[in-house]
Amino acid sequence: MITRSVHLLPWVFALALAVTCMSLYAKLHGTRDALRLCELESQDFREQLDVANLAPLLSIQRKIQPRLSEFELRRLQRKGLINPVFDLIQDLASRADLIPAEAFFGGSMHIITGETYVLTDRWVLAGFEDGHVRGNLWLEYDVDQSGSITWRVLGWYMN
Repeated sequence: MITRSVHLLPWVFALALAVTCMSLYAKLHGTRDALRLCELESQDFREQLDVANLAPLLSIQRKIQPRLSEFELRRLQRKGLINPVFDLIQDLASRADLIPAEAFFGGSMHIITGETYVLTDRWVLAGFEDGHVRGNLWLEYDVDQSGSITWRVLGWYMN
């Protein structure tokens, strides 16, 4: 009797290991599908990108844009920004001079509006690229009483 249970133990262990591996594979496969979907949505968004026409694109971005609190929104509106998130992203998109990285192979660096997130009433995280290399900026901004926006780069890195 003991001999049979000793011989079954490796098979039980192998079966448990196989079930665990299949379960992990299924979870990983589902995660990969979700990541692929996000990547496709992001790619579609970048293909449609037109800095001169941000309004319709921002409606897509609102799905993933962090939300400013009502207090933060009112504070920025009192300083002259009608639609604070839109106004900040539009202003930043026109400020390629803030990108400290050099472009490669004759490209020119630009802010990726689809990868720009207004985190608080002080900070923004923005993606940038030149078509060859990509990076991220962490920026601080201030809005004066006339609605003029000033930017300061706090940090950056290249992917």
